[in-house]
Amino acid sequence: MLYHIVRPIARLGLKAFYRKIFLSHTERIPRNEAVILAANHPTAFLEPCILACFLDRPLYFLARGDLFKKPFYARLLRGLNILPVFRLKDGGYGKLKDNYSTFEACYQALAHRRTIMILAEGRTKQEKRLGALQKGTARIALGTLERHPGDLEEVYIVPVGVSFTYADQPRSEVMIDFGEPIRTSHYLQELEENANHAMASLTDTLRERLEKSMVIIKDPEDDELAEYLLRIFRNESAQPALPAIAHHSAPLELEMKVADTINRLPKKEKKRLHLQTSAYFEEVERIGTDDQALMETAWNPTRSRLALFLGFPFFLMGYIWNYPPVWLAKYISDTQVETLEFKAPVRWAANLGTHLVYLLAWVLVAAFTRAWIILPMVAVLLLLGYLSLYYVEFHARFRKNHSAGKLSEEEKVRLRNKRAEILQSFKKMEASYA
Repeated sequence: MLYHIVRPIARLGLKAFYRKIFLSHTERIPRNEAVILAANHPTAFLEPCILACFLDRPLYFLARGDLFKKPFYARLLRGLNILPVFRLKDGGYGKLKDNYSTFEACYQALAHRRTIMILAEGRTKQEKRLGALQKGTARIALGTLERHPGDLEEVYIVPVGVSFTYADQPRSEVMIDFGEPIRTSHYLQELEENANHAMASLTDTLRERLEKSMVIIKDPEDDELAEYLLRIFRNESAQPALPAIAHHSAPLELEMKVADTINRLPKKEKKRLHLQTSAYFEEVERIGTDDQALMETAWNPTRSRLALFLGFPFFLMGYIWNYPPVWLAKYISDTQVETLEFKAPVRWAANLGTHLVYLLAWVLVAAFTRAWIILPMVAVLLLLGYLSLYYVEFHARFRKNHSAGKLSEEEKVRLRNKRAEILQSFKKMEASYA
């Protein structure tokens, strides 16, 4: 019940928190079958929230056992289809025994051809790499077939690659790709011969397929170079802001292609390219603009000013009315959360919670005063708050474009030539080391 109540509210919250969410190859998820969605784990809990909100089926989740310590939170989490998985540090060997009931619940859910989501990595880390995978996914999949040999012919494991442009920032972009399903039944014979080998083989296959659905920079030393190049290529094929949910893989494929090229380059070539890109971006930032503004050819300052002027009253109303819950959510995230991987998720969840309390307060005001006109006004102000996000982004873009517009034509040409040299160098290297 709670799951179905929270889901539509969370959908709205995610559409406001992220500028764009790309979902690709959802057709690869088998229908009316036992399915495990096995994803990488770049944030504390945002990737399962996104899947729960935008897939056309209810999901069951596994989460860290320490979140279930207090009875109230335990009931709340179970109402959201979340089951605990205890680690040794969550309570010693005694708590590890509690996992048997969780695994049994997973076996039963899969036996009824439901869909479970598992965060397959052993830890949460905001990086463009895949960490070590735990064997829990393989154990649950193989264990289900062992326990239900007559009722269930197959358990499908679908790799889910989750890539963020900036995982720690609101109004960034998310790219989620569903890989080719893995048939667990193919590992049953190996399971009979050696259970540990079967789980290891299945986990290795999952890793291989997950890596085909993610942006991966193998060497942490290449992170800065990758960021520079990804910024340039994102501006080469910019995506429209609306709709907020898109069902294609074009941005992901582009970023994966850039990352794959970087991974193949020799260190000498990477160093040369890094010097080029860092020099270009340092100069661009020094003059107060950015790469996108330098490449903007259709910008009309007069029309932009007019749009900002006409939109300002609506922006101001939406911004002021929504400011209290937004400020409180940011304050909670900034002051109560130390771990980077938890900051964005907590900020999103706090935004959702503070807005719900805020709306309830206005409903109570309307009920006590019998001024029911307040309710449609609140709905309009909430919508204006959502639109104010786009106004803020448009204003930020105006400032960058304005700074670029103040450059002389010779300066623009010089910077654009620098940019073109970077692209030319990269494409030559891409061809050479393909």
